[in-house]
Amino acid sequence: MSSHFVKRTQDSLGKVIKKPPLTEKLLSKPPFRYLHDIFTEVIRITGFLKGLYTDFEMKSDNVKDKDAKIAFLQKAIDVVMMVSGDSMSVKPARIVAGHEPEKTNELLQAIAKCCLNKLSSDDSVRRVLAGEKTDPKAKAPSSSKSQGKENREKSDEHKRQKDKELEEKNDNGIKDSSRDRKEKEQSRERGKQMDKERDRHKDGDRRERAKEQERDRTRTKEKDQENHKNRGDGERVEKEKNRGTEKVEKDKIRGDGEKDKERSKERERNRD
Repeated sequence: MSSHFVKRTQDSLGKVIKKPPLTEKLLSKPPFRYLHDIFTEVIRITGFLKGLYTDFEMKSDNVKDKDAKIAFLQKAIDVVMMVSGDSMSVKPARIVAGHEPEKTNELLQAIAKCCLNKLSSDDSVRRVLAGEKTDPKAKAPSSSKSQGKENREKSDEHKRQKDKELEEKNDNGIKDSSRDRKEKEQSRERGKQMDKERDRHKDGDRRERAKEQERDRTRTKEKDQENHKNRGDGERVEKEKNRGTEKVEKDKIRGDGEKDKERSKERERNRD
């Protein structure tokens, strides 16, 4: 079997379910138990084929004989053909026998396509359970074609709605981006204004400190001048005081000399 079929199944069905593992070995020759696990997981995850099988059939241990396996697969094939509007030549008996793995993979890919396109299987499930069959050799019945067309239209509508939502989201994203840029620019502008205001305050503080320093220097200079003047006055007073003292000393010395002279004259007169 070509790995191309396996790769297509992995790419499509892998978007729908995460288990059982879609390995190349199992998909190259899918056993019935493996297919049963895939069908029940699709039902559980997506709701596609829901109601097609009884609770008894949903347990793989209860579907063991060949006829039960063929009936199980045939119901799924009929629903998928009705929903998709496409004909398939896959035969359940060949699947159970392990033959035609390519066609088995085509069935799995068709199931994945229906799930990914959000196609409903409710009406087809009711018709199959009512006994309606599809002819795999012929083209899909007109009723199946109508349902397939309706489902495709729904799928197209869903896609258009999704595209519209994505476009609106992108538009909102652009608006949000523009709004964010504008808010960032406004925030930067406010930041610049605040920086300028802080700089003005800093300049004012620097000028005020400079003025205060200048005033301190002036006061210090005046104080030094006052101290110098006071020292000069003190020195003059001290000098004058010293001069007065010296004069007193000189006068005293002069007076003592005069007295000595008088005493000497008095002694000379007394001798005479």
